[in-house]
Amino acid sequence: MLVIDFDLVRNFSFALPDGVQLTLSELREMACRQQAQIDSQHQLLAAKEQRLRYLKEQEARQQRVQAESERLRRLRDRVDAQELKLRKLRALRGQVDHQKQNNISLSEYIRW
Repeated sequence: MLVIDFDLVRNFSFALPDGVQLTLSELREMACRQQAQIDSQHQLLAAKEQRLRYLKEQEARQQRVQAESERLRRLRDRVDAQELKLRKLRALRGQVDHQKQNNISLSEYIRW
């Protein structure tokens, strides 16, 4: 709501060219236009602030997603390394079992 202090308006000296005077209604119109501009700028500022909050949230979300992706990549790498070790251990176990079988066969052959 626009409030005009008329005493202030009457005592206020405007820097207007000589011979130019503004009526009270013209001053009111000017004040209304300025208030409308202020309201419009306020709405624009609020929209920009909302957009900035949204973009910051998106950026934070993207950073969380990237961090989670990196964590999952490290976990996959660790799982791959463990699977490789397991395959090697199984291969060694197979070799040990084969060697045991060879030893058993050799022992039986020697006994005969």
